[in-house]
Amino acid sequence: KIKMVIKMNLIQLKYFNAVCTYKSVSDAASFLHISQPSLSNAIKELEKEFKVNLFSRHHRGMELTKEGETLYEMSKDLLSRAEEIQHIMNDLGNERKILRLGIPPMIASLFLPVIYKKFLSENPEIRLEIIEGGQKELINKLNDDFLDMVFLPHNKAVDSIYSSLKVTELETVCCVYEKNPLSSYNSVSPKDLKDTKLVLFNDSFFQTEEINKWFAKDKINPHIILKTEQLSTVESLVLKNIGVGFMFRHLAEDINKIVPVTLKNAPSVNISLVWKKEAYPFSAMNKFKDFVNHKIRFE
Repeated sequence: KIKMVIKMNLIQLKYFNAVCTYKSVSDAASFLHISQPSLSNAIKELEKEFKVNLFSRHHRGMELTKEGETLYEMSKDLLSRAEEIQHIMNDLGNERKILRLGIPPMIASLFLPVIYKKFLSENPEIRLEIIEGGQKELINKLNDDFLDMVFLPHNKAVDSIYSSLKVTELETVCCVYEKNPLSSYNSVSPKDLKDTKLVLFNDSFFQTEEINKWFAKDKINPHIILKTEQLSTVESLVLKNIGVGFMFRHLAEDINKIVPVTLKNAPSVNISLVWKKEAYPFSAMNKFKDFVNHKIRFE
């Protein structure tokens, strides 16, 4: 009889999934708080055990091979189940004190002050691990169980695989320097901004997708000079009158020398707290949902 010994473990699979998510050993190692050599060795051990190449490596980065894709799809379910068991048992043992939260930068600027000031002061035993990013990036991390909950901007109903709690509704405005001629406008259309230099967030951000749709309705090709992940970069370029940006009105109104201008026929954005419907609702999640439901409000 032939006996096969499987040495693969959950840690190796977790490391492998992190590389799949970030498509970079260095970024995955940074997220996991381990050294790059340790992560690379874990991947090599998996490849050696199964006698396959899991990634094709080239100058543009790393891509999954067909074998790697097979392992990735199967391991996601296994890791999800293992993490669910860990969450449940830690919660039963009253040890689940960490809440991993994803939030886009603009929403972070609005929500994090009250979260840090009130939620953590009311629940000092809970530790928040917060990741900022675009909507698509955060949803991917939620799906891969790197996050427990995500603040999600959306205009359509939230996908049925998630549970959600609507937090508020926010208006996106055009943000211009106070001495920019556009500051005197009551509202602007895509045609008004046809030749204006624009600063947008990266394509993974929900707001950028919506701004592009807004221009497309009038068949306008916007003049975009920069895409960034940083709210501070947008603010800086607007204040220097280098370009025009887009923010939520609540943020723009609090920035000295920036004038918020209404966007004609632009829909407001719903903000919801979202988590996987199948996720075990450990105590930190329930406390945070209750806090968001009663303490975060913008009129």
